Amino acid sequence: MGKGKWGIKVGLLALCAGLVLSGCGGAGGEKAAGSADTPIIENAYKEKYEPPVPITTAWGINPIAKFKNGESIENSVATQWAKEKFGIDIKSLWSVTDTNGAFVTKMRLAMSSGQEMPEIVTVGDELLAQDLIDSGMYQEVGPLFDKYASDTWKAAMAQDPNIWNSYSRDGKKMGIPILDYAYNNDYLLWIRQDWLDKLKLEAPKTLSELETVMEAFKNNNPDGLAPDEVIPLSLGFKTSMNTWMGDPSWIFGAYGTLPQQWNIGADGKLEYGSANPAMKQGLTKLNEWLGKGYIPQEAALWDENKTAEPAVAGTAGIIPGPYWMSGWPLQDTAKNVPDAVWKPIAIPTGPDGTAMRHGTKYSNGVILIKKDMRHPEAFFTYQNYLFDNYADPKPGSPYDYGLFEGYDYQLDEKGQPIPGEKIDGGYVNVTLYLLVHDGARIPDAQMKALMNLADGKEPVTKLEKDVALNYGPETPAAAKVLLSQEEISRKNQFTGPTTETMKSRLDYLNKMENQVFNEIIYGKSPIDAFDTFAESWKSGGGGKITAEVNAWYDSVK
Repeated sequence: MGKGKWGIKVGLLALCAGLVLSGCGGAGGEKAAGSADTPIIENAYKEKYEPPVPITTAWGINPIAKFKNGESIENSVATQWAKEKFGIDIKSLWSVTDTNGAFVTKMRLAMSSGQEMPEIVTVGDELLAQDLIDSGMYQEVGPLFDKYASDTWKAAMAQDPNIWNSYSRDGKKMGIPILDYAYNNDYLLWIRQDWLDKLKLEAPKTLSELETVMEAFKNNNPDGLAPDEVIPLSLGFKTSMNTWMGDPSWIFGAYGTLPQQWNIGADGKLEYGSANPAMKQGLTKLNEWLGKGYIPQEAALWDENKTAEPAVAGTAGIIPGPYWMSGWPLQDTAKNVPDAVWKPIAIPTGPDGTAMRHGTKYSNGVILIKKDMRHPEAFFTYQNYLFDNYADPKPGSPYDYGLFEGYDYQLDEKGQPIPGEKIDGGYVNVTLYLLVHDGARIPDAQMKALMNLADGKEPVTKLEKDVALNYGPETPAAAKVLLSQEEISRKNQFTGPTTETMKSRLDYLNKMENQVFNEIIYGKSPIDAFDTFAESWKSGGGGKITAEVNAWYDSVK
């Protein structure tokens, strides 16, 4: 759930680990994957290593991570589990709480100053990932993945073969994508159903109907709020027009484009959505809505989490966001407005019936493996186990309710799980302690669980129980609404590595785009300023980037 929110084929792999001179599972006497001068060592895949083998890493600690029982990221229930279960000693080179890009800053400093680099590192920042790959410090991972990854992990990765593209060089896979749930950050609209009911209004299906609803929410508020207290539609675009909560990109989608991603144009080539002329209509609409007070006056300063604040406070009527928002943060609205009812509705259509939303990639980062790592196979022992046993365990599994009892789950006297907020000492998201953030996720597993619950099935599997217990009562219904508009989901079509011109010009182009769009929305520049922007974007590097992007696209189509 959320963002800022993964066993082993025992007989075969045990046999392979024993047959160290064969080509299966692990091969003794061959060079470890990496540089040509890597010393000859035995890399026999094992289920447990005795004596323990070390894996070094560096941690960007998620700001929402909590610790209990005197633990830390360096010494937690998860690091103890890895040592006891697998004989893997996870050693931390350093850690930093990852606020304001602290992990990226620290990693770049380590890279540029010649400090020891982690053997296994998970990176969420795309530019940092590309720079680490290009540094030459991290090795080709394709052969390792082919040799050591379990069938479960391979099948999960095969759900979208394109996810390797960003981390490939000349056909070589240089990083292992971190899998995420399918549709995890696709979005719909969450609306105050209790307000609609009191006003005797239907859920809006078009932008025109949405405007009627927003006008009523603001100027005839059923909770008696004054117009200046109400935010009919909570949006924010401090960092992006294409984000995961409080997202405005669907407004442009109603006119035929999605900003800040690469879409397939009318000619079949990739085009940058923010430079498409349809942006003018969306910018005009946002300017109009700002003037009428339908969206926050501070929208240009609000990030995703800020857009949730008025929704939780009970002063917002609509917020765009993922299907799982019923559990967080919208469940907290009841603390401020006990009778508030949030319901999911479909994305409204534009004047000609068009609707689009940005689609979620099946990955949210990458795993890099250092060239001189002596035991890369040990990482696969660790991660295979999570995919085979924890990602989607069958009923009766030791991980039926979670990973570590007393942390992410607790059972009552009848052996049934209790809600997370009632766990002794508090619930802890232990996947934030694992070498790979989120642990192990099979892209289609969560949506399958949600559809089962939406169809009235009693929760049986771990994922079904977790959703039913912790994700909020409207989550299965929201997933169904989301999939009812599956055809409007548009993924970013450029999934390749950063192009040469992007490296030198993208930061400048993004700043120009942000400034011009904000000036148009806030009425400081006329709508025709978009045309000037589109030309400046093209001549300032955007044209070359478009050519590079399409050259890549032609190579992978």
